[in-house]
Amino acid sequence: MTAKSLIAAAVLFASALPMPALAQDELIVVTGARNSRSDTNAFFDEGQSAIGLTRRADFFVKPIYVNSDSRDPAQRRDEVHAMLRATIEQAARDGIFLVAGRYSLQPLTLDNMLELPLGVGARPDTTRVQIYARLPVEGANPRATSADERITAFIGRVPATGRSFIETGSTNLALNNPQRYRGEVVRTIADEANRYAAMFGNGYGVEIRGLESEMFWQQASETEVFLYIEHNFVIRPR
Repeated sequence: MTAKSLIAAAVLFASALPMPALAQDELIVVTGARNSRSDTNAFFDEGQSAIGLTRRADFFVKPIYVNSDSRDPAQRRDEVHAMLRATIEQAARDGIFLVAGRYSLQPLTLDNMLELPLGVGARPDTTRVQIYARLPVEGANPRATSADERITAFIGRVPATGRSFIETGSTNLALNNPQRYRGEVVRTIADEANRYAAMFGNGYGVEIRGLESEMFWQQASETEVFLYIEHNFVIRPR
């Protein structure tokens, strides 16, 4: 599974939580999948640019699916909402921040929880709503496993209603306002291209093409994100 994400996808995967701007920051999920490579290249994508900016992500985010498989659709809806309310209340007690959305994540509260769209779970007779638990990537040696353990413990304390239950997905990273790093990405490309040109002597310069392209980001390590612009450059005599 590729971890590449396009800015343009913000239009395609519009937020599933239609709310006014509750925060100035736009929190974007950065997905990443380990593959069969060695640990050193665990997050490498053959389609990515070799030059870009690597930085620590802002948050760990873990998808949480609140479900009900009661027979009656109205009862399923009520049970999902009851367990979702209990999840929000437990998160406040445990210091876990909840967000929701398909692509750009917004804060989830008791006031806006009913705006979340109800979807279908693994079976047609299951009603589901998806949210995320968010924890900051901080400290000298942050670990996704530690975030998982804390979130799992919190979920275990959420009481069920009727036939409601919670499932979770893999922990990903999230980044606030990725576009604010575009200038740093371009500077990184320029510095690297000029470094290559300098290897050929003072009589050579470089032409960089494609810097107007979309910016991509993907998971680079357990805690880091790689941001890049697909580009190419040509080294030629001045």
